[in-house]
Amino acid sequence: MIFNIKLKNRKILIAGGGRIAERKIKLFLAEDVVIYVISPEVSEFIQTLSDEGKIELTKRKIEPDDIKDKYFMVLCATSDQPVNNMISDICTTKNILHDNSGNHVNSDIMMTANVHINDITIAISTNGSSPEISKTLKNLLISDLDSSEYTFEDTIKAIYHKKI
Repeated sequence: MIFNIKLKNRKILIAGGGRIAERKIKLFLAEDVVIYVISPEVSEFIQTLSDEGKIELTKRKIEPDDIKDKYFMVLCATSDQPVNNMISDICTTKNILHDNSGNHVNSDIMMTANVHINDITIAISTNGSSPEISKTLKNLLISDLDSSEYTFEDTIKAIYHKKI
């Protein structure tokens, strides 16, 4: 099931500081959430956000006691799948929504590939089986809409009539 959640002022914990964490942080920055990152190493982008005060960064390995009830959502994005699974298990016990990027079977939520056109959002998901396919479909849709000579309304009507 895909639905929208208002996240303004919610606290989100991201375990990990690499490419996946960075991609998820970029999604949340526009949502006006409070982002916490725990990771011994982080990308330059994540470090810059921390230096600018846009996220709270703790540079060390995540520990079980870091998973607190104050978090609305936790994203497991470390390169260590047993650690991601441990975080997921704790979140399940504490009823904290979580996304285990390496094991969607052990997740409450999965991020979707989204296309935003004015007030319309189109979400694309493969239910965790292939995030790469979701991303490819998203990029194809964006490319198709950008190259279209029609208005957005005409494009939606065209998509509907093609029954894609």
